Amino acid sequence: MFVDQSGLRSRLFRRLGWPVSVVGAILAAAMGGSLIGMQSDAPAMEVPPGPAYLPTSGPLPPFWP
Repeated sequence: MFVDQSGLRSRLFRRLGWPVSVVGAILAAAMGGSLIGMQSDAPAMEVPPGPAYLPTSGPLPPFWP
């Protein structure tokens, strides 16, 4: 197992971790603000109209060849 006695890898990850976490926090705040603060003007989904044919008068008789 490799052990970094100098701590260089730990400092590198810490230095890279702070900007990545700040960017993630900004993106999360922007997403939360967009979900909370905006009003949606999209139209409501409507049910499409039914088929334009008349149903048959009853069940069809069985077909025997």
